[in-house]
Amino acid sequence: MKKILTAALLLALAAGAGAQNMYDAITFSQNHYFGTARSMAMGNAVTALGGDLGSVVINPAGSAVAGYGQFVITPGFTISAVNSSWSPEGENSYGPASRLSQTRMNMPSIGLVGEFKTGKRIGVKAVSFGIVSTQTNNYNFASDGFGTNSRTSKIAEFADAAYGYPESTLANYNSFDNSDAPWDLLTAYQGGMYGPYGWDALYAGVTEAIADDGSYHYVPGNLSQTSSRTKRGSKNDLIFNMAVNISDRLYIGFNVGLPTARYRYNESFYESAVDPSQFPIVYQDMDTDYLTYFKRGSYSYDYLADMAGIYAKIGVIVRPTDNLRLGASFQTPTTYTISERWQHYAATSFDDNYYDDSQYSPEGEYEYTLRSPYRASFGLAYTFGKAGVISVDYELADYSVMRFNELHRNRLSSETYLVENMTNRYFTGVAHNVRVGGEFKVTPQFSVRAGYTLATSPERYWMDSTGHTITADDYGKAFYDFYDRARNLVSATYYKDRTQSFALGFGYSSPGSFFVDVVARLTRYPASTFAPYYDYDSYDKAGNLQTVLSPRVLDDRSLWNAAVTFGWRF
Repeated sequence: MKKILTAALLLALAAGAGAQNMYDAITFSQNHYFGTARSMAMGNAVTALGGDLGSVVINPAGSAVAGYGQFVITPGFTISAVNSSWSPEGENSYGPASRLSQTRMNMPSIGLVGEFKTGKRIGVKAVSFGIVSTQTNNYNFASDGFGTNSRTSKIAEFADAAYGYPESTLANYNSFDNSDAPWDLLTAYQGGMYGPYGWDALYAGVTEAIADDGSYHYVPGNLSQTSSRTKRGSKNDLIFNMAVNISDRLYIGFNVGLPTARYRYNESFYESAVDPSQFPIVYQDMDTDYLTYFKRGSYSYDYLADMAGIYAKIGVIVRPTDNLRLGASFQTPTTYTISERWQHYAATSFDDNYYDDSQYSPEGEYEYTLRSPYRASFGLAYTFGKAGVISVDYELADYSVMRFNELHRNRLSSETYLVENMTNRYFTGVAHNVRVGGEFKVTPQFSVRAGYTLATSPERYWMDSTGHTITADDYGKAFYDFYDRARNLVSATYYKDRTQSFALGFGYSSPGSFFVDVVARLTRYPASTFAPYYDYDSYDKAGNLQTVLSPRVLDDRSLWNAAVTFGWRF
């Protein structure tokens, strides 16, 4: 299972930052291929097969294999299904799972390839040119975890994290742009979620009670908590393709790919008092105390990334015999320009709504570049005359080369992302992807297809010179200990996460130019654990320091795809 992801780690909530970290670099760089219904149904094991426009994104030589021009359009939809379990105390005592589904329409592929024959019987027999748009990732995700908690609170964690910041800074809206205070803390304070007490920049949340002697604060009753997250968007590659057919034995192709993506992320957290009478809040105005009771609080974070990039790809397919095909392709790293926008929101409500409060942060904006991994694919396909085909692919991608940079580089730009880029280098590595597919012709017109894909995770962790396990988060917190060689990373181990896809489809090819293919595919992702807020030092009513961890949400995600390809040969 993946390591725990916290809201702050995922979103880099500090002022002046969007979401530039290792996990976002992986999210933006990963490919989960879609394509045509035929290529998806065969598990996208098409590196050596070619002939279908779904193969062009994987091997540019594929467009030269068919021997004719073609136009295809593939509408479809995705259904995200996530089972979420809640634990109020770390990764223990998960409750029953709740299921949340989200459906989105998509366009897995659309493309046009024209073939121009040279009239030669030997040598370059034909040249093909094409434009293909194909989806290479889909971010459809919705999770909803909920339960009760009497020990910790997100609002209380905000108050704990605000220690040391002057109230004058937290209360000033201009602090969003003119201070080093994190935007989430500013929004929460100005949304009425916590306030000062004592004389040493101490803060308590509206979900807490303060001891009579003012020495500690604690959660005095049960809170009903809900953590909700949604992701939307997709990554699509616009491909300009050229390929040549040499003597029907060798096919060589070239791509210039222009990937674009829009990634939307929303995270919301709600907590409400099960019994508001246990959460008294005293407000002072002109030396007069006014009593009210906390009812509920809500916090949300909205993030949007727009990406555009460019890469080059070369591929080859060889037919040493009439039945055997061998293929290989290599893709350069993609250079992305990423534009981010984000905003925070906090609101609190009380028994007396006179004290209700809310606040939106300004909308943050930032631009930077990301270099994604290179990719290499290798494939073997064997045809059984006109009866069918079986195909096997292997693809690798080296994520350790991922690198952030300022949009406008100078000689000091590398220092801006020193921690992030060193984390990418050591805590990601090579991801492997194995694809297997087969097609059987029931009749000359009807085909049945099936496919399977297995993808490993590029994430890894290390043992250091003191014998401790070091995760990417640990490395970031103690970066200069490692950078200055006070501690050393010794040996790396990959997380054993596996993403698997199972596909089934069929196709009809008319005696004329028209053909149609249908596919249904299920993708199972590894379970992941999400922490909606940081662990922090908390107390019980008696003043005892608690060692309990903050809540966790265990997500088990599946993604269903269905698509139909309509095509015409010419």
